[in-house]
Amino acid sequence: MTRQPLNLLDHLHQTILQFLNPFTASLSQARQAHAQILKTGLSSDTNLTTKLLSLYANNLCFDDANFVLDSISEPNLFSYSTLIHAFAKLNQFGHALGLFSQMLSRGLVPDSFLFPSVVKACAGLPASKAGKQVHAIASVSGLASDSFVQSSLVHMYIKCDQIRDARKLFDRVPQRDVIICSALISGYSRRGCVDEAMQLLSEMRGMCLEPNVVLWNGMIAGFNQSKLYADTVAVLQKMHSEGFRPDGSSISSALPAVGHLEDLGMGIQIHGYVVKQGLGSDKCVVSALIDLYGKCACSFEMSQVFHEMDQMDVGACNALVTGLSRNGLVDNALEVFRQFKDQGMELNIVSWTSIIASCSQNGKDMEALELFREMQVEGVEPNSVTIPCLLPACGNIAALMHGKAAHCFSLRRGISNDVYVGSSLIDMYAKCGKSRLSRLCFDEMPTRNLVCWNAVMGGYAMHGKANETMEVFRLMQRSGQKPDFISFTCVLSACSQKGLTDEGWYYFNSMSKEHGLEARVEHYACMVTLLSRSGKLEEAYSMIKQMPFEPDACVWGALLSSCRVHSNVTLGKYVAKKLFNLEPKNPGNYILLSNIYASKGMWSEVDRVRDKMKSLGLRKNPGCSWIEVKNKVHMLLSGDKAHPQMNQIIEKLNELSSEMKKSGYFPNTHFVLQDVEEQDKEQILCGHSEKLAVVLGLLNTPPGSSLRVIKNLRICGDCHAVIKFISSFEGREISVRDTNLFHHFKDGVCSCEDYW
Repeated sequence: MTRQPLNLLDHLHQTILQFLNPFTASLSQARQAHAQILKTGLSSDTNLTTKLLSLYANNLCFDDANFVLDSISEPNLFSYSTLIHAFAKLNQFGHALGLFSQMLSRGLVPDSFLFPSVVKACAGLPASKAGKQVHAIASVSGLASDSFVQSSLVHMYIKCDQIRDARKLFDRVPQRDVIICSALISGYSRRGCVDEAMQLLSEMRGMCLEPNVVLWNGMIAGFNQSKLYADTVAVLQKMHSEGFRPDGSSISSALPAVGHLEDLGMGIQIHGYVVKQGLGSDKCVVSALIDLYGKCACSFEMSQVFHEMDQMDVGACNALVTGLSRNGLVDNALEVFRQFKDQGMELNIVSWTSIIASCSQNGKDMEALELFREMQVEGVEPNSVTIPCLLPACGNIAALMHGKAAHCFSLRRGISNDVYVGSSLIDMYAKCGKSRLSRLCFDEMPTRNLVCWNAVMGGYAMHGKANETMEVFRLMQRSGQKPDFISFTCVLSACSQKGLTDEGWYYFNSMSKEHGLEARVEHYACMVTLLSRSGKLEEAYSMIKQMPFEPDACVWGALLSSCRVHSNVTLGKYVAKKLFNLEPKNPGNYILLSNIYASKGMWSEVDRVRDKMKSLGLRKNPGCSWIEVKNKVHMLLSGDKAHPQMNQIIEKLNELSSEMKKSGYFPNTHFVLQDVEEQDKEQILCGHSEKLAVVLGLLNTPPGSSLRVIKNLRICGDCHAVIKFISSFEGREISVRDTNLFHHFKDGVCSCEDYW
C-alpha cells in the first residue's frame, strides 16, 4: 500500500478519533471509522483499535468486536482488558471468559485491574471450576493478595455456593471491610447458616467494624429466602433494637416471613412503623403489606392497603389478586383483574400467571384456558411458571388439545426439560387419558426429581395400572431416589383399584420397616378402601379402630363408600353418623347414606335423610361431565336440556337404546335411587351426564375416533354397561374419568374389569 504523507495520516488519525468518541459516537459512525482504519492501514494503532473495540462491545456488536481483535497482529493486555471489561459489564460472561482464555494462550499476563472482571464473569455464570482456576492464576501471578482481587474472589465463591472456600479466603484477607463482611454474612444467611452469620456479625465488632443497613438487609433477605421465617423476624427486631432504622428493603424482605408465620400482631406493628416512617409510598412495601394481610386471611385490610395507594402499581395489583385467590375469593380476584386490564394497567407475566393459577386451583378451568388465550393475544409470553399453572386446568377437564398446544409451546421455548413443566405435562397427559404420552414425557426428561416420579406413578394409579405403578416404584428405588409419603399413596391407591390386598399390605408395612416413614391418614384411607371394596368391611373397620391417631373424614368416607357398594346398612348408618359430626355441611355423606337405604328399598329412611338435608340447606351436587370436541370443551349436566344439540343427543340415545334391547340389554333401574315408576327410572338413566357427553362426542367426531369424558361424580353401573355396549356397537375407544379412576372402554370391555 502507498504510504500516506505524515500530515495527512495525522489528519486522518484525528478525524477517526473524533468518530470514536465514546460519549457521542453512534454505531454507524463506529462502522465508518472502522472502514477508514482498514482503508488507511491504521489497524496497528492501539489507541484507535481499543476505542473501536469498546464501542462495538457497548453496542452489543460482539462479532464486530471479535473481528477487530482478530485483525490486530499483536494485541496487548490493554486490548483484551477493554473487551473483557465491556463483556463483564454487559453480563456477557461466557464471552468474557472465552477472551480471557484466548489472552492467556497468547502468553499475556493479567493485571490486578483485569482479575475482578474475570472473577465477576465466573460468579455470574456461575462457574466455580473456572473460578478456582482463575484464583490459581492470580496466586501464581502474585496478585492473590491484592485487596480488590481478594474481595472479588470472596464474592465469587459465595455466588457459586462455595461458602467454605469463601470463608477460607476471607480468613486470609488482612484488611477486611464492611463490604466483604456483608457479602459473607449474606451468603451464610441465604444458605440458612444462622449460627455462622450471627457469629461473624459478632466478630465484626472485634475488627472495629460496625454493621450498616445493607448488612442487616442482607441477613433479613437471606434468612427469608432460606425459609427461616422466625429468624428473619428476629433479625429485624435486633436491627431495630440496636438503633438502626429499617428501610423499605428491610420491611419488604421481612413482611413475607411474617405472613408465612401468620403472625398478624407482628404484621400490624410493622404496618404502624411503615406509616410512622413514611414508607407508605414505597411500592415494594405496599405489595408486601398486601401479601401479608392476604396470608393472614384479612381480606378487608388487604383491600384497604391497596386502595390507600397514591399511585397504581402492577406489583400491588398482583399481590391483591393473589391474596383474594388465597382466601377463596376467586370471583373477586377475576373481577379485580378485569378492572385492572380495562383501566389500561400494563399487566406483566406475573399478573397473568397469578390469575391463571388462581382459576386452575379453584375449579375455574374453562376460565383459566380463556385467560391463557387472552394473554397470548395481548402479546405476553408465557414462561416456565405459567405452563405448570395452566396444565392442571387442561387435565381437570381433559382439554387434551389445549394441553398439547401448551406442550408444543414449551418445546419451542426450550422449557420442556424444566422439572416443573415436565412433571405438569406427565400429570396432564395422565388426566387426559393418555398414559403412554405421560410415560413418554417422563422417559424423555434429562433430569428427574421426586415430583416427576410421583407424577408418573400417580398417573398409572389413576388408570388402574397397578403393575406399572409398582414397576415404576421399583425403578425409582434402583435409580437411588428415595420414596416419600406421596410415593406410597400412589402405589397403595393403585393396589386398591385392582383389589391387590397382599401387595397393599406389603407396601403399607414396608413404609416403616424399610423406609422409616410412619403411615399418615391418607395411607390408612387407601388401606381402608382396599379392604372394604374387596368385601372385607369388618377388617377395614377394625383397622380404623386401631389407627394411632383420630381418623378423619377421608378415612370414614372410604368406608362409607364401600358400605354403599356392598349395601351394608348397619355399618353404613354408624359410619355416616361419624361423618355427619366431622363434616356437617357435606351433602355427599347424606347422599351416600340415602343411596344405601334406597338400594334396600327403605324409602321412608331415604325420605328422612333427604328431609334432613333440606332442613340443613344442603343440596346434592349435580352430575356434570366434560368432553372436548373440535378444540372446544363442552360441559353437560345430568338432565341437561340447555345444550343446543340436546334434541339430537336424545334421538341418538333412543336409537342406541333400541339396539341395546335388541341385543338383550335392558336398563338397570336398580341404579335409580328414587321411588318412581320403572318407565320414569329409564328416563332418569338416559339423562346421566356421562351418557349425554359420550353421545355428543359420537355426533360430532368422525367414525372410529376416540372419545374422552370427565365426570365429577362416580360413574353409575348402568352408564358403565351402556358405554361398554356403545364402544362395541360404534367401534369406538371411550375413556371416562370419574372421581375414582379412568375407565377405558373398547370392544365392549372396560379396563377396570368391572371392579370399581
